[in-house]
Amino acid sequence: MITSVNTSLAAFTYLLLLLLAPSTSASFFSSNKDECELYLAPSHLKNAASHGFGLGIFAGKHIHQGEILTDLREILIPLYDSATLDATHPPLREYLWPAVGCVPELAVHTTDRTKAFWFGGGISSMAPCTSKGFNVEISAGGNFAGAPRWNVVEDSDGSVPSREDPHAGSYSYRHGMTYIAARDIAPGEELVVDCTDDNFDHLSLQNYKRINSYKADDGHMCLDNVRIGESQVANAGKGLVAAKSISKDDIVLSSPVVPIHRRDLFGDGTSTGKTASGINNYQLMLNYALGHEDSDLLLLPYGPFVNYINGSGGSAGQKANAVLKWHKTGEKEMEAPRRLQFHHHELFSEYAKAVTETHGKGLVIDIVALDNIGAGEEIFLDYGEAWTKAYEEHVKRYQAPSDASTYRTADQWFHNKKLNPNPEFLKTVEELKTDPYPNNLQTICYYDSDAKIEKVDEATNTSYAVWDDFPSPPHECMRPCNILERYPDPEDEDRMLYTAEMMHFEGEEKYWFCNMRPGKHIARDVDYDGILIVDKAYTHDIFLEQAFRHEIGVPDDFFPREWLRSKVRRRAEQEPTRSDVGDEFRRKKTNVVISRKSPKEEL
Repeated sequence: MITSVNTSLAAFTYLLLLLLAPSTSASFFSSNKDECELYLAPSHLKNAASHGFGLGIFAGKHIHQGEILTDLREILIPLYDSATLDATHPPLREYLWPAVGCVPELAVHTTDRTKAFWFGGGISSMAPCTSKGFNVEISAGGNFAGAPRWNVVEDSDGSVPSREDPHAGSYSYRHGMTYIAARDIAPGEELVVDCTDDNFDHLSLQNYKRINSYKADDGHMCLDNVRIGESQVANAGKGLVAAKSISKDDIVLSSPVVPIHRRDLFGDGTSTGKTASGINNYQLMLNYALGHEDSDLLLLPYGPFVNYINGSGGSAGQKANAVLKWHKTGEKEMEAPRRLQFHHHELFSEYAKAVTETHGKGLVIDIVALDNIGAGEEIFLDYGEAWTKAYEEHVKRYQAPSDASTYRTADQWFHNKKLNPNPEFLKTVEELKTDPYPNNLQTICYYDSDAKIEKVDEATNTSYAVWDDFPSPPHECMRPCNILERYPDPEDEDRMLYTAEMMHFEGEEKYWFCNMRPGKHIARDVDYDGILIVDKAYTHDIFLEQAFRHEIGVPDDFFPREWLRSKVRRRAEQEPTRSDVGDEFRRKKTNVVISRKSPKEEL
């Protein structure tokens, strides 16, 4: 654990010596002469700084400062209302981020923002995270929490399915989370992402730009074989496409996986029966997990790209051209220091429950070509017989909700020029009386406890504030608001400003940076960027009771018998208890509200 600057510098010194020392060992991976623009390799940063374990993402070419890494854009998979993730801190919790601090518009989809998380495979799951020495950051900027609306916007090109379609709510509509180079990145450098220190134990490496962990020709898992594209499957959103010709039996893509107990994705995770507790029957994340119907163990891939792969089952005319296989490792890999290891064979002999509770050990899957795949062809996996049967049954019994023909998510409505011809002209409460927004939408504003109060009318208990679009630290609190007035900016007549009433909300006291004085709050000069039209809690497609949910089936004999219920016969008292092996790999802080502000700034 990094607890001080001196400890960080010690870790850095060790790392620098390690990397400058001549290498006498064989490569971790099969050598590839072709230069990769991006690749996976064991992370010496995580090893030296005792910060995580396994693989990292590396640059194989020079990346210039300001360059957006569009090839690494991530799917955002939300997870809501879990009662177990912070309570038991399973391995999955290490790969989740609180929605409040990064994608706050996802947090307002639920009534308890402390239990709103998001997952994105790739940089957000694999890269070391630090407030100093990072070389990539979320492609956002500005003075608001998290990413801008264009960065994580839902599909606005008509590819989001209507609620009349059985695909509705069955996959994440948000897939645009991208990152930008914070400085020049040299070939061989590991990508390190910016984050708030309070999220977890952080790196603080000086002169990070001098560190090169690997060169492209040292051997690696190349990420250049594929790219993100439009899927051939109708209403399935994005898919994964071959960027170059791939030969039969070649590895298309590799990815580490995190183990999950099936229970943690069933409602709020507390149910012991067949009926889920909480708002969801199954979380959307289930649709991205690999599993077997006879096992409580699920595996969620968290490497780049892999969660874009669609299935051949249930899609007309599509045939699987790739298959899941376990990654093969050699003696050198297995003899590496613990934090450099990434594929732990000993997990195959553990019971499923023990696997889901062990930190600091992982597994890696390979996506292998079943046949020659031409450049531009979409990659398909066979999702399995159980998935196909469940999908076909879902299509037969699917009944669209009564509002299916008119319903639009907030993003769909916002970008529909017919429904919303002037998106930068937000409606006032008076205008909404005759021309209301759809029932599932609400207006929210950024407004924090450090607002600049101009005066307080004690008689009416009303605080009047001037809204600041360049606060330091930035805006982080989203709250319901009513637009009272719209007027041109005196300094720019093409830009509109607003006066808004900022509303209190349930649970506000949990966030010290949101907790404002009692009474009404009226803020003038609110900038357009400080106001969003979002979905009301639990109205989005992902909360549809009839939305399809099923894990992706793994091939026969993929799971060892120890992971299968029917193959393991034991009495209840023989059920393994939670192991403390790997507890030193628990890095994420739980049951805390993360903020870039300091509590000292609270008013």
